[in-house]
Amino acid sequence: EGRRHKEEECGSVKFALKYPMLVSVRLEGQNGRVRELSSVIDFNAPYCMVLFQDGIDLGYPEAANKPVNWARIHPDRVPWLTTMRGIERGILVTLSKVSLGSLVAENVDAVVLELAYPHFHTFEMILGRTFLKNFKLTVDMKNGKNGYLSLLPSGKRLPGPPASSHPGIERTNA
Repeated sequence: EGRRHKEEECGSVKFALKYPMLVSVRLEGQNGRVRELSSVIDFNAPYCMVLFQDGIDLGYPEAANKPVNWARIHPDRVPWLTTMRGIERGILVTLSKVSLGSLVAENVDAVVLELAYPHFHTFEMILGRTFLKNFKLTVDMKNGKNGYLSLLPSGKRLPGPPASSHPGIERTNA
């Protein structure tokens, strides 16, 4: 209880490790457009990924294009990705802000993908490394099979006893 309160005070967000790791995320696009989406956390995904309709709703008209057509005009904004469908391209947009609870990242790259049947998914976007790289990510499996993942703003530490008095030795909770 006490440690959880300290984590919340310093802006840490903690999740039980389960599959899928679904969270609610607030996205801000162009011209102040906002969407709240159900997201799955995937630290193997190089980018955050949104569906084309959400990209359009967030103020990115280029999301309506087919990647192959957009690549002719802006080849640097259509990265190649490996997905469950194979190797494909998506349209790169930069989200103004992505918020997960108290954690906020600005200017987050996201790839817009088109899915034939998006209503078959239990989530609306993938929260990938372009968001996660802004935070310190910790995975703790110490408590047996029900471990947890926590995200902490970069450069911050969880409150705790002072570090070791020996120079060059950092205190850890083993």
